[in-house]
Amino acid sequence: MEVTGALGVRPDRLQLDKLSSLGKWIFETGTKHNFINKTLTALDVEPEPDVEYLLGDRYLDFSLCLVFAFAFPFIRAILRKYVYEPWGRYAMGFGDPKKTDKRMDEAAQAKMRKWCESCWKMTIYIAFTTLALVVCWGEVWFTDSRYWWLGCTRFPPCNLPVSRGLLLFYCAETGFYLQAIHFLTFHEERRKDWLESMIHHVVTSGLLLYSYALNFTRVGVVVILIHDVSDIFLEMAKLARYADREATIGTPAFVVFFLSWVACRVVVFPLFVIRSTLFEPVVLVGAYLGVEPRPHWEIFNGLLILLFVLHLYWTVLIFEVIRKQLRDGIWADVREKDP
Repeated sequence: MEVTGALGVRPDRLQLDKLSSLGKWIFETGTKHNFINKTLTALDVEPEPDVEYLLGDRYLDFSLCLVFAFAFPFIRAILRKYVYEPWGRYAMGFGDPKKTDKRMDEAAQAKMRKWCESCWKMTIYIAFTTLALVVCWGEVWFTDSRYWWLGCTRFPPCNLPVSRGLLLFYCAETGFYLQAIHFLTFHEERRKDWLESMIHHVVTSGLLLYSYALNFTRVGVVVILIHDVSDIFLEMAKLARYADREATIGTPAFVVFFLSWVACRVVVFPLFVIRSTLFEPVVLVGAYLGVEPRPHWEIFNGLLILLFVLHLYWTVLIFEVIRKQLRDGIWADVREKDP
C-alpha cells in the first residue's frame, strides 16, 4: 500500500509491515476517507505516567466490583422499604399502611413492584451519570476521542493511567450490571423485550470487564455516560405514568428522554464512539508502533455494534410509543402487558 504525503502521514515512520491485512485496510480506509483527525499521532504525544493502585495492582483493585455487586441488592432493599414504597403509596394513592388496614390487591402490588423498580433504576442512573461527569469533566479525552488511545506505547492492555475516580466508576458500574443480570432473571417484571434486555446486560457486563482488561477505560466511561443519561428521563416518565401525572410530568419527561436517546444513542454513539474505536487506535497508534489490532479489534467493535443494533430496536419501540400517544392520547410502555 502506497501512502503519499498528501494524506497527511509520515511514510518513513509507519510500521505497516507489522500489521495484518485487516490492520492495513483499517489504516488505508480511515486515512483515505478522512474519518479521523490526523494532526496528532502516537509520535506526537508523550506516554503518561502510571498511578499508584490501592492494592498495588489494577486487577486486584478491580475486584472491588464484586463488593458493589453484593452491596447493591442490600442498598436496593433498604431504599425500597424506607423510601420507594412509602413514596409510591403516597404518589399512587394507596394510603399509609400505618394509618389504614387497606391491603393492596394483586394489580396494585404489581404496580408497586414496577414503581420500586423504576425508582431504583432512576436512582442508579442519576448516581452513575453524576459520577461519570465528575470523572470526565476537565479531561482532554472527554471531548477529544483521540486521547482515548494517544499516550499508549503498547496495547492491549493500553498503558494509560487509570485514576482512582475512574477505577471507582468502573467497579461500581460493573458491580451493578453483574447483579442486574440476577435481578432481571429472577425478580423484575417480565416485559416483551426481556430477551433483548438480558442480551444488553450481558453485553454491557462483558464490555466493562473486557475494556478494563484492555484498559480501554476512557472510551468505556464515555460509552456508559452516553447510555445512562437518557434513561433517567425514561424512568421519570414511567413513574409519572404510574402516579397518573402524565400531563404535568410524564409527557415532558418522555420528550426529553426521546430527544436525548436519539442524540446520544443513535447519533453520538456511532459517529463519535464507534467511529473512533474502528479507526483511531490503528491509524493514530497501531500503524506507528507496529501494534496488530487483532483479535481485540473485532471483539470490542463487535460488542459495540451489537449494542448499537439493540439501540435501533428500542428506537423502533419508542416510535411505537409515540404513535400510540398521537393516536390514543395515552402514553404507554409498549413492552408492558397492560395497556
